[in-house]
Amino acid sequence: MKNYWIISILLIACKTEPKTEPATLSGTSPKYETYDYSGFTKEEIYSFHKHLLEGGSSHRQGGDLSRFYFLNYSEIEKHSLILRSDTPKTLEEMPREDVKNFITTTNSDSGGGLSLNEYIQQAEVDGLIIIHKGKIVFEGYPRMFPTDFHINFSVSKIYVSTSIAILEDKGLIDTSQPIDYYFDELKGSGWEGVPIVDILAMSSGIDPATSSQLLKAANASFEPIKVLAAAKAVKPSGTEYDYMNINTAMLTLLVEEISDLTFSNFMEQEIWRKIGSEYNGLMALEANGKAATYFSMSSTLRDLARFGLTFIPSGRKNPNPIISDDHLAKILNVNKNLEEKSWYSDELKSNGYQWDEIYNDGDFYKGGHAGQGLYISTSRDLVIAFYGTYNTDLQEHQLPAISRQLAKSGLFDLE
Repeated sequence: MKNYWIISILLIACKTEPKTEPATLSGTSPKYETYDYSGFTKEEIYSFHKHLLEGGSSHRQGGDLSRFYFLNYSEIEKHSLILRSDTPKTLEEMPREDVKNFITTTNSDSGGGLSLNEYIQQAEVDGLIIIHKGKIVFEGYPRMFPTDFHINFSVSKIYVSTSIAILEDKGLIDTSQPIDYYFDELKGSGWEGVPIVDILAMSSGIDPATSSQLLKAANASFEPIKVLAAAKAVKPSGTEYDYMNINTAMLTLLVEEISDLTFSNFMEQEIWRKIGSEYNGLMALEANGKAATYFSMSSTLRDLARFGLTFIPSGRKNPNPIISDDHLAKILNVNKNLEEKSWYSDELKSNGYQWDEIYNDGDFYKGGHAGQGLYISTSRDLVIAFYGTYNTDLQEHQLPAISRQLAKSGLFDLE
C-alpha cells in the first residue's frame, strides 16, 4: 500500500498542466488574438515522435513537422534550465487598430496587400508581438500558444553579444583586443591577432569551408578551445562578412573564460532574471555540456520581447540598465567595410555585435532560421518580435521586411 501511495504522489507531481491561459500579471484578461489555435492532437504528437524514432528529419521538413520541433525542442534534445525572474515585468496592453490593419507591401505572391492581422494568419507566422513606448500595441498567435516555448534559432546569438557587452561594461573584456589576448591556446592559430569586435561582426577571416566541421568536433570535445585553434584564416579580419556559427561559439567560450560561469548560468544571472522574464528559458546543450548558443535558446514570445525592451528608452529607465549607453553606441559604430545590400530590401545595412542588419537610421534587426526575429528601433521606442516556421516548400514569411516597413510607416514616430 505504501508503494501505491508514493506512486500516486509522483503522478500528481509530474502531471502535465493543460494548455490553458494562465492568470496574467495584471489580473485582467489578455487582449491578444489566438485565432482559435488548438495545438497538436495526441495522434499528431505520437506520429511526430515515431517519425523521429524511425530516422526522419525534423526541423528541415517545413510545415507542422518543423513547427512541432520548434515548439517542443526540450522533448527532443537535452537542455539547461534558465530560471525566470522573481519579479516578472508587467506588460501593459494598449491594442491599436491602425497597427492591426496596417497594409503590408511585401511581394504580392506572398501576401502583400493584406492587413498585418490577415497576413500573419495567411503566412507561416507562429506568433507576433509589437511593443511601442513600453505598451503592447499588437499581439497575435496564429500557430502557437502564448505560453509555448519556441526555439529562437540564431536570434540566440544576441544573448552572447549582450553577455560580451555586459563584461565590457564591467571592465573585464576589451573588444579591441585580439581574441588570443584571452586564450593562449589561440596564439599561432588562424585566430591570432583577430580583434574581438571583428568576431562580433562575423568578419573574423576564418575559413568558412572548414568552420562547420571544426565546430562539430569542438562540440564533442572537453577542450573545445584547442579544437577551434585548428581554424585557418583565409583573409584579414574586418574585411569581409562571413556568417559562421563558429564565431558565436568562440565568443561563448570567452564569456565562460572571463566570468568563470557556464554560459547558461551567466545568462540567467546577468540577463534573464534581470529582464523581468515571466517564464524560464531553455538552452540546448552540446554533447560536451556546453550551451549551443548559436541557435538553441527557447522562450515564450513575450519574454523575447521583454529582452528587446532592454534596448529601447521605455525599457531602460532604471539607473543601471542591462543595455548601457556604451553598448548601444558600439552596436551603431559599424565597420563600413562590411556594408552591403539588405537581405530584405534595396537599402544598405551593416552588421555588428551579432546583429544581422544595422540601418543608417539606427534601427537594428536579428533574424533566425525559418522565420524568427527581433527588430529594435531605439529612436521610435519600438520592439517587434516574432516566431515562425517555413512552409513545406521551405519558404519563410516576410516579417523581417514588414517590420522595417512598419518602423518607417510613421505609425510609431515619437511626438
